[in-house]
Amino acid sequence: MKGSVSKVVRATAGAEKTLMKTTFLSYYISMYNAVNEKVGYTSAPVTVDEIYDFLQDLKYEAGEPIPDIGKEDISFSFHLLKMLGICKCA
Repeated sequence: MKGSVSKVVRATAGAEKTLMKTTFLSYYISMYNAVNEKVGYTSAPVTVDEIYDFLQDLKYEAGEPIPDIGKEDISFSFHLLKMLGICKCA
């Protein structure tokens, strides 16, 4: 899908909810990358499954309040962040 991020988001049903999820996910993707960097995985791209598992661990093991986010939401967020040039993902 070519075009600016704003065009992609506007064309998405429930754009406000999508933006909220993307904002939430960008924070946790950044956190996940920081943890990876600390343990020595500096060049490994992040995958949808890794972020999904990370969020599930936070939800069920750490008891953190996590919104209902599916793998499709993570994939879409990666797409938007990649379009912005601020994310490397597999």
